[in-house]
Amino acid sequence: MPERRTVALVTLGCARNEVDSEELAGRLEADGWQLVEDAEEADVAVVNTCGFVEAAKKDSVDALLEANDLKGHGRTQAVVAVGCMAERYGKELAEALPEADGVLGFDDYADISDRLQTILNGGIHASHTPRDR
Repeated sequence: MPERRTVALVTLGCARNEVDSEELAGRLEADGWQLVEDAEEADVAVVNTCGFVEAAKKDSVDALLEANDLKGHGRTQAVVAVGCMAERYGKELAEALPEADGVLGFDDYADISDRLQTILNGGIHASHTPRDR
């Protein structure tokens, strides 16, 4: 039996992000992913970003960069941004932060397992484009 894929959810910002991370965790576990606490132990680090409070936006970018630093030094193969910053800035965030292997909007949550697997397999999932842009 192949080793289970692992994912770490790094949650920043408000209570909504906590709820969203719980939803994502449930979806991923149901699809066979193993949740780990430490991004260093994960195949994929998913950073649930905040896009409204300046300090939290900076924390979100810092967390994405820190997760990216893990690539090539251990197990971590991909870094994915989700959450309000990814929803609000989408493609713009992807262009400004090429260290993120994926920028997924809220519409991607239902298919989060497939999206992460595509990214892990070296595929590209089009970055989220906000509806108002």
